[in-house]
Amino acid sequence: MEDADLVGFSDPAKQSVKKAGEEFIKRVIDEANRLESAHNTNGGLAEVTAPMVQNAAVIQRHAIGTKKLPWYVKVLRVTSGVVSMVVGFMYDDVKLQNGIYMAVFVGLMTVAIGTIIASAIKE
Repeated sequence: MEDADLVGFSDPAKQSVKKAGEEFIKRVIDEANRLESAHNTNGGLAEVTAPMVQNAAVIQRHAIGTKKLPWYVKVLRVTSGVVSMVVGFMYDDVKLQNGIYMAVFVGLMTVAIGTIIASAIKE
């Protein structure tokens, strides 16, 4: 990185850019080696090619923007799936004539809808 590109950057900011660049390059190298080992199935001499490096850089650029979902969003997803399945199993037109059964059914359906909406919003 040339100093002309870093006009207005403080010395700590320049060091941070250098460190971030080194970390990105290390991840690209690791990814290129992984791609090469996937292509080299016969166990021959390793050779990382330019397209492998370009693909590794693209993969790493896209990987940087990915975010990890918090645990509660995962819990919401699982809960919405389980409750929706329970509601599906509970549906019985004869049993729904009972008032208590109907109240439990509607309550669980409300929970299912709520968790689905909440997990969609949190994404």
